Amino acid sequence: MTITSRRDFDTEAGAWDNVPARIALARAITQAILERVPTTPGMHALDYGAGTGLITLGIQPHVGSIAAADSSPGMLAQIEGKIAASGLAGVRTLLLDLEREPPPGDQFGLIVSAMTMHHIQDVPALVAALTLMLRPGGWLAVADIDPDDGEFHEDPTGVYHKGFERAGMAGLFVTCGLEDVTCETAHTLEKPAKGKGLREFTVFLVAGRKPG
Repeated sequence: MTITSRRDFDTEAGAWDNVPARIALARAITQAILERVPTTPGMHALDYGAGTGLITLGIQPHVGSIAAADSSPGMLAQIEGKIAASGLAGVRTLLLDLEREPPPGDQFGLIVSAMTMHHIQDVPALVAALTLMLRPGGWLAVADIDPDDGEFHEDPTGVYHKGFERAGMAGLFVTCGLEDVTCETAHTLEKPAKGKGLREFTVFLVAGRKPG
């Protein structure tokens, strides 16, 4: 797979929510997170790679506050529009690119990142950075694609990984010192696979807790 540049998520932001399968995937991942991670009304959460906030807003009712973090101003503008339209409290946006800047000083009881890791060149470094942002006892939950032979994305621009082995992702969690690490299937979907007709793809969820 040839990497040409970063994907232009700003351009795609306005139509991002127009794909029903994308909405279904976000709902399934959100449900898997809520079933796996013990959320509390006072929990301070972060959604890294939040996109248009589909998962952010699904988790919001179950925590005290949540920050939607993304490197795309266009995506964050979509979230801000949703917040303004609904009058939601306890949600804020955060322009953040952990590939290019250090983690902020905030600490979170829950950090989620869904369908973002395959766009990240140095995944171990990002998992380590997210772990640093967890408060003791906090949870990290990452959802992404099982190995897909590069067929999940019609356009490979900005895609660095053809999915991930679950054991490898879980191993990164352990290497970063996380405990109670689990891995499970979060969603199964069908979509066209580069001229091969419909193919089934699976998305996993890995979760782990920082000691403390």
